[in-house]
Amino acid sequence: MSDGYVRVEKEIGGRTLILETGKIAKLCDAAVMATYGGSTVLATVVRAKPREGLDFFPLTVDYREKTSAAGKFPGGFRKREGAPNEKEILTMRMIDRPIRPLFPDGFVDEIQIQVFVMSHDGENDTDVLAGTAASAALAISNAPFEGPTATVRVGRIHTDDGARFVINPTVTQMDYSDLDLVLAGHKDGINMIEVGAAEVVEADMLAAIEFGYEHIREVLGLINQLVNQAGREKVDGERLLPSEEITAKNAAPAERELTEARRIKGKRERSEAVDALRDRMLGLHRSRMPSEPVVTDQAKQGAA
Repeated sequence: MSDGYVRVEKEIGGRTLILETGKIAKLCDAAVMATYGGSTVLATVVRAKPREGLDFFPLTVDYREKTSAAGKFPGGFRKREGAPNEKEILTMRMIDRPIRPLFPDGFVDEIQIQVFVMSHDGENDTDVLAGTAASAALAISNAPFEGPTATVRVGRIHTDDGARFVINPTVTQMDYSDLDLVLAGHKDGINMIEVGAAEVVEADMLAAIEFGYEHIREVLGLINQLVNQAGREKVDGERLLPSEEITAKNAAPAERELTEARRIKGKRERSEAVDALRDRMLGLHRSRMPSEPVVTDQAKQGAA
C-alpha cells in the first residue's frame, strides 16, 4: 500500500493509457485520473455506512461532460449546465452494468461513483475511458469489489487492404466503421456487450469480441499494477441476507428447476420459465401463511 502519488501507463491501440492516483481528490475513499490520448477523466469513489431500512444495494453512478473540458463555456440565455443529457445517462448505465454484479450478495453499504470529464481532445471519446477509470477507483478502494473490470470499444474500418478491427477508435475513425462494439470484462471473461452494427455476420462479431477481450486483458493488467502499488485492504460491510434456514427451505424445491430454467438459451423462453417458477414458489408459501385476522365493524368502532 502506498499513500503517495502513483502513476502507471501502457500503450493500448497506439495511444498511451495513463492511470494516476494520490494527487487529486484525496478526501475521497479512492480517486483515479485516467488519460487516453488527449482526453482525461477523474473517477472518485465514496463509501458510507448503510442507511437504516435499506433492502437493496445503493450504488450510485454519475458521469458528467462539462463544456469546459473542451475549452468552451455555455453562452446565451442559459449560463449554467443543467441536467445530464442522453449521452451522459447512457454512459452512467454503461459504467454501472459491469460493476454492480461484482459486489457480494447482500452488501448494502452506500457506494457513490462520480466521473468528471476533465479534458476532451475531440477524438478520443471518454465513455469507455470512464468505465475503466471507475473500475480502477473501486479496485484501489476498500470496498469489497470483486473486479477489476475494463471497458473498450471495437470498430471495424474498411481499407484498400481489407477490413480491420480497431481498438478504441477515434471519433473520425468511427465515421468509417460499420461496427460499434462496447465490451466490458474481467479476468474470467466478458460481462457486458453493447453493439450497433450494419449487418455484421456472426463469425465477424465473434472475432471482434475476441479482439476486444485481448485488449481488455491488457487494461486489466495495468489496473492490477495500480492496485499493487496503491490498493487499500478490502473491508466487508453489513450483509442483508436471508437466514440459512430460509435459504435451504427455498432451495430444496426450486434449485434444480431454477438451474435448468437459467440454462434455456432463448431470452423470452428463459424469462417465462423463471417467472413461472417464482410465481409457483410464491403461491406455495402464501398458501402456508396464516390467514389475516378479520376486523369486525365493532372492533373498528372500538379502535376509533
